[in-house]
Amino acid sequence: MTITNHGKRESRGRPPIEEIPLPPDVQRALTLRSGGASWKDAAAAVDMDYRTLRRYVRAHPDSLQFLEEQTKDHLDQSHSVLIANAPAVAERLLQIALDPNTKNYAAVSACQAVFAIIDKSVTDRENAEQLRAIRESLNALEGGSVIDV
Repeated sequence: MTITNHGKRESRGRPPIEEIPLPPDVQRALTLRSGGASWKDAAAAVDMDYRTLRRYVRAHPDSLQFLEEQTKDHLDQSHSVLIANAPAVAERLLQIALDPNTKNYAAVSACQAVFAIIDKSVTDRENAEQLRAIRESLNALEGGSVIDV
């Protein structure tokens, strides 16, 4: 990229990918890609060749950050759905585990899942308590006040 003192490009023709803002069609394709579409399907949905889309990802400085943000948004939405339905799933899991008509192999699997969930919860609480104690000890050693981030 060569720009003169007057703010104009010295070369003529189309500016390189890295010099222009990320186009809306590329943003839409990257949003589709972050939602699980293949590179070819995402590019085809916005009437673009997948090689062009891949070239944007390699060359444009904002493309990877945009793709990561979109992927994070999709994951956040998925986690929200899972969390909202967790009580119903827990009830169903307990019904399967406690139902006398459930086959033994399925009941064992359901019981293991219940205990694994309980164990993870206890471990997470213990880790949080230990982290809090370590944080307080570090702050005491440094002589600073406790700031929970």
